[in-house]
Amino acid sequence: MNRICTIFVIVALLAMVVAACAPAQPTVDTSALEKADAAVATAQAEAAAAQAAAATAQAQAAEAVDASAGELATAQAVAEAAMQEAEAAKAAAEAAMQEAAEPAEEEAAPAPTPKPKSSGPTTIRIITFAQGFAWPELFGEDGVTESDRLKEFEAQENVDIAVEWGDETAVRQKVAADLASRTGRFCVVLVGSDGGVQTYGAGGLLEPLDDYFTNYPQDYLELDDIYTNFLDANRMDGKLYALPYYSFGPGMIYRTDLFEKYGLEPPTTIDELYEVLEALKQGLEADGIDDVYPVTMRGAPGEEPSLDLLGFVYAYAGYPAWFEGGPVTAEEIKATSAQPIFTSDDFAKGFSAFADILQKYGPPGAATHTWVDMMNIYMQGNAAILMPSAINGYASLTFGDNETVLNNSAFAPSPAGPSGEVIQSFWTFSLGINADCEDKEAAWKVLTFLTGKESQQAFADRVGWPTVTMKSVMHSDSLVDRWGEEEINANEEAILESNPFYFPYIPELVEYMDRIGTSVSSVIAGEQTSEEALNQLQSWATERMLRAGYYR
Repeated sequence: MNRICTIFVIVALLAMVVAACAPAQPTVDTSALEKADAAVATAQAEAAAAQAAAATAQAQAAEAVDASAGELATAQAVAEAAMQEAEAAKAAAEAAMQEAAEPAEEEAAPAPTPKPKSSGPTTIRIITFAQGFAWPELFGEDGVTESDRLKEFEAQENVDIAVEWGDETAVRQKVAADLASRTGRFCVVLVGSDGGVQTYGAGGLLEPLDDYFTNYPQDYLELDDIYTNFLDANRMDGKLYALPYYSFGPGMIYRTDLFEKYGLEPPTTIDELYEVLEALKQGLEADGIDDVYPVTMRGAPGEEPSLDLLGFVYAYAGYPAWFEGGPVTAEEIKATSAQPIFTSDDFAKGFSAFADILQKYGPPGAATHTWVDMMNIYMQGNAAILMPSAINGYASLTFGDNETVLNNSAFAPSPAGPSGEVIQSFWTFSLGINADCEDKEAAWKVLTFLTGKESQQAFADRVGWPTVTMKSVMHSDSLVDRWGEEEINANEEAILESNPFYFPYIPELVEYMDRIGTSVSSVIAGEQTSEEALNQLQSWATERMLRAGYYR
C-alpha cells in the first residue's frame, strides 16, 4: 500500500515538473497535458484499488484465526493478484508520463479516421452486486434471465446490456481495477457514496453527468423528483458523478411491545437514548430474558461501522470533526492547512459513545457484526432497537417471518446529540459512467433506465422499503398502503433533514472509512482503549495527509 501511494506522489510531482520545465511554445500541447492528467488520475485510482485489496486482505486475515491452511492460501492468492494488478497500473502510469514528457511533434499528425458505427446494438457492460435483489424485473431472480421488459428497452434504445455480478468486495475491486487501467471495459459501474464518488470523481475516472440532462434528453427520470440530498451525496466538487438506485437516511426501528412493557418512549436525544437502553437492560434482566439485547449496531472491522459511527461524531460535535475548522473538501483543507483532530473531544466523544453503547448494551460479538448480522439479530427478535441505519430494520421486517417482530415494530427519528444535530447514517447504492466508456450516450440511456422512475417503483412494489430516492415513489400506493402515511412522512422528514456531508468528501475517503471503522471495532472488542485507538488514528491521518501533499 505504501508503495502505491508513493507512486501517486511521484507521478503528481512529475506532472508538475513537466509543466514547469517545458520550453515555451507558441501553442499549448494539449495532448501531452491530457496524458499527464490521465497518468495522475490513473495513479489515484490505483491507490483506491490497492486500498480495496488491502481492506479485503485485512478482513480475510481477521477471519483467518480459525482458518484452514487452504483458506489462508486463498487469501494470500487474492492479495498477490491485487498487487499484480497494481503493478500493471503502475506500468501504465509510468508509460503515460514518459509519453507526456516527450516534446510535441512540429506538425500535428492527421486526425484518425473515425470508425463507422455498427448498425447493430451497442453493448453496454455493467458491473454491480446484489444479484437477484437488484432489478429482478429486468434480469430475473437469478440475475441472468432477461425479461420481456428488458428486451423491449434494448430494442427501443438499440443497446445490448451485459451485466456482471459479484459479491460487494469483489465488485469494488474490479471497478477500481477497470477504472485504473483506463480500458473502459465496464461502461456503467457501481460507485456508492461512501468512497467511490469521492475517489473516482476527483481522479477524473467518472463521467460528469450534469450536462447530459440537457444534451441527451431521456424519459426515464426527472431530476426534480429525486430528493436533493441523494443527488448531493453523489457530487464531488460540485459535479454529479452518479445516480442512486436506492438509498437511506438515519433513523431507528424499535420494538413497540417492549417499549410499552417497560413504559418507554422513543428517545429524542442521546441522553434519553442512554436512559432507554439502561431501562431495557434492567427490565430484560429482571424478567429473565437473556436472548434479547437493548440495541444492535454494526461494529465489524473495515468501512462498515464508519457510516454509523461518524453519525455519532457529527451529533456530538455538530460538524464533521475530522480536521481543524471542519472542512469537507480537499481544497478547503489545503487552503487552511487544517490538521487532523481525531484526538480532540469533538471527535472522541462521538467515537467513544458508539463503542460504549455496543459494549454495554449490544449483543455478544458486536465487534464482528456487519449490516447482515444486525438485520438478522433484529429479525430474530434478539434486539429491542436497530439503529441508526434504519434500512437494515426494514430489511428485517420484509425478509423475516417472526410474527412478534413483524407486528410490534415501528420507525422513529434518529436521536439528537448535544450539538442539536441528529445521529446520521446515509448511503446511496449508485451507479456512474466510466469516463473511458466508448459510447457514453448509450451508457447514459442505460443508466437513467436502471435508476429511473420505473425501476424505482418496481423496487418499492417488490421490496417494500421506504428507502427510495424519488418523492413520487415514496408516496406511491404500495408504500403508503404498507406503512401508513405517518411512517412514510417520518422517513421522508429524516431524509430531508439528513446531511450527506457529515464526513469530508476527499479522494482518500476509502482509506479513512476503513481505518476509522477498524479502529472502533478494536475498541468494541476490548483490544484497546478509545484513547489508544484515536492516538494511532491521529498519527496515521497526519502522515497520510502529508504523503498526499495537503501541507506544503
